[in-house]
Order: sequence, then C-alpha cells, then structure tokens
Amino acid sequence: MIAAGTDGRLRNPPFPLRSELGDALAEHGYRIGPEFADGWMFARSASTPGEIAVAAASLVGPFFLSVEHAGVGHELGAPLASPPARGHSVAFALTSRDTLAEAVKAAYRLSTSLPTLPLEFFERETAELRTTESDEIVRRRIGQDIFRAALLAYWNTRCPLTGIMEPELLRASHIVPWARCTSDAERLNVHNGLLLSALWDSAFDSGLVTFGDDGVPIVSPRLGAEAAAALNIARTPRLRLRVESQERMRWHRLNIYLS
Repeated sequence: MIAAGTDGRLRNPPFPLRSELGDALAEHGYRIGPEFADGWMFARSASTPGEIAVAAASLVGPFFLSVEHAGVGHELGAPLASPPARGHSVAFALTSRDTLAEAVKAAYRLSTSLPTLPLEFFERETAELRTTESDEIVRRRIGQDIFRAALLAYWNTRCPLTGIMEPELLRASHIVPWARCTSDAERLNVHNGLLLSALWDSAFDSGLVTFGDDGVPIVSPRLGAEAAAALNIARTPRLRLRVESQERMRWHRLNIYLS
C-alpha cells in the first residue's frame, strides 16, 4: 500500500531542515556525503552497502526515506511512498523526525546483517587460512562470531520470544545447523538463524520446540511440564518469520524436531 507521494518533497528546504536531515544520516552511520539533489539528501556508509536518501515535505513532515539496498527495502516495514530517489529500490513515508531517525537506524542495522555482507566479512577474514584441522577450527569460530554479530544486528539485540536484550544471555541459533549447511553462504545467512535466550536456544537446538510457518511454537511431547513452564510457552508471542526463514524452519520440523 502506497502511503504518500515523494513528489511533494521540498526541492530547496530551509537550512535548519536541511541540517536536521543531515544529522539523521550522520548520527546513524551514513557519513559519506551528504550530497543534495532534487530535494533528496544522499549519503552512504563506509561499513555497509547501499546508498540512502532522506527528504521532507515540510518542516513538520511527512518525511521520506529512500533506499538502494533491495533487501533493506524488503524488510524495513515502514509505510511505502513513491517514487523512490534515482537508482533506488523503494521509498518510505515517516510521520515525524523521530520515526525518520528510527527508520535510518533500522536501514543501517539491516544493511550490516542481510546477505551477503556477513559472508563477505567471513571470506575476507579467512582468506589466509589453510585446510588443516586446526585452521578449520579457527575458521568455524570466526564464522560463528560473524553470524552472531549479524543476528544481533538483524534482531536489534533482542530475543523476539522473551524480550531479553542482554547480549550475555542471547544465543545465535542456526535453524539448519552449521555442520549440515551445504555452503558458507547458508551458514552466514541471517534468514537461517534466530536470536534466542539461552533456554530457548537449548530447546530449539535439541528439537524440543520448533515453529510453524505462522511463527507459533510447536512443542515436542518430550518436553516436560516444568521446562514448558520455564519457557512460558503459553504466553510466548508469535515469532516473525519471513518467507526465507519459513523454508528453513520446515527443514527443522522434519529433521530436528522431536515428534
């Protein structure tokens, strides 16, 4: 659903507004630039792929965010606007400066975690390793560290089932386990992972729980009442699963879940 038209943006916004737009970019990781053209302020990040642009229809909004990275555009979850800036995949309409800042922050977070940036980090970090057993252990540790960092960014450092946000209590859970993935691209893909609290991670990894396509937990008959109570199964919110993760979760139900 298209919420607003970006053609209503100010082509020559006043200096205070232009300054605020620049701050929204720089404060959330986009510090290369900015360049201003046709009412859009364009910028890039040194650490993530994809250009973004921001604009405004007035001093009080609506505000617009346009993104080049198709994956970010697919997952950002804000009201759509049209048309996007030149060469970009999609644009969004935001009602306030705060929601614009949150959307820019989310775009940066997603661009650090979505394929294929984690894989690129991994390949760069392991390029000098050989095929020895000791190097394979190092390779796996590096990969798991990168995967964890990507999941922390993707899930915004929050277990979606418990709300726990302390990194020390969160685990990077593979849906298809590391050893059973057929490629490094699959091992490092955030759509093959969940960020779970330690107890939920253990239950999921061991097959005592899994999830349906709708994100509702499916509990193994082998899970005891005390463990179910500790997991708070009855009050667990529905897990948000994108199509890419649903496919992998079907594999988990068939191969890991203890029916």
